[in-house]
Amino acid sequence: MTSKEWSGSVPALTYYNYTSRNVDMEFVYTWPDGSTTTRTTCVPRGGNIFYVPMAVTKLTWHAGACSA
Repeated sequence: MTSKEWSGSVPALTYYNYTSRNVDMEFVYTWPDGSTTTRTTCVPRGGNIFYVPMAVTKLTWHAGACSA
């Protein structure tokens, strides 16, 4: 849990944005063959789940609204 920008690596299945700001969240999925896929998504206030285990690697403040 953090209330500021962050980088590192932490396993995650759920996440929740308790702040009043939108956050860009970078996360990585490791495939069974060892290859990885990295994605970044804008996270508004609220929570959600990943449907497979991921590792969150970076959180930065998002300027403006999250687009759909």
